[in-house]
Amino acid sequence: MSQKLQNMVIMGILTVLGVLFLIPLIVTITNSFMPGNDIITHYTTTLSVFDLVNGVKEKFIQIPLIPSQITVSQYKNALIDQPVFLILLANSLKITVPVVIGNVIISVLSAYGFTIWQWKHKEKVFLIYIIVMLLPLQAVLVPNYIVADKLGLTTSYLAIILPGIFCPFGTFLLRQTMKGIPKEYFEAAQVDGASALYIFCHIGLPEMKSGIAALSMLVFIEYWNIVDQVIIFIKEYYREPLSVFLSMIPSENISLIFAVSTVYMLLPLWFLTIGQKDLEKGIELSGIK
Repeated sequence: MSQKLQNMVIMGILTVLGVLFLIPLIVTITNSFMPGNDIITHYTTTLSVFDLVNGVKEKFIQIPLIPSQITVSQYKNALIDQPVFLILLANSLKITVPVVIGNVIISVLSAYGFTIWQWKHKEKVFLIYIIVMLLPLQAVLVPNYIVADKLGLTTSYLAIILPGIFCPFGTFLLRQTMKGIPKEYFEAAQVDGASALYIFCHIGLPEMKSGIAALSMLVFIEYWNIVDQVIIFIKEYYREPLSVFLSMIPSENISLIFAVSTVYMLLPLWFLTIGQKDLEKGIELSGIK
């Protein structure tokens, strides 16, 4: 098989896989413009297909891709008629934005210290970072709650924001990125008499730009979709983020579910679209496979 044919086969397979992964996204967006009665009719009507091998009928539901009628009433219901939706959207931003900003600042500084400064037991301390990073969320929820209780933060957003800011994943990602920067850059700056702050601002930060962008997007998506910590710490429904509200919409109001889900994923999709190249480059520079 020639190289050109191999490339065509690979591109064909990747295209098919790409389309398959996009189908849930496309269905969510198109169904959000469909009247509720049409959605219920499609998703409750089953198609029977006879299996020639086993001799049994398999039942499938119809998943429409193109709405027969287009309506925006569910968007009006979510964005105008129900102010609580916008309040919960603001709650998501109150949690996500401080975590992203704080995590990037802490991760940049700690990654710079782990990479540039030479101090005893540096690798042992970094090993602890990796161990904590590998712990599942469920393993650290109880310690987080105990600490938050001691600090009197069990009903505050800070009980969610502070652990997110000090999450070790950002330090790991940016340290791997910084290890790809030639040491000669820093040595030349030191020879020229540049201060540590000057080296950090004019060499370290510009070289970590793609890694910082990748970290920002990954942390944003993780805390935009947060559920477990909110259930533990936030008791009032009007202080919950939109990620929890989605699971509480009655299944009978399925058109509203599609509309809210579409609005909910627009910001992460926009974020990933404008930062796609930086995300790819940042992950590539970090060496994470």
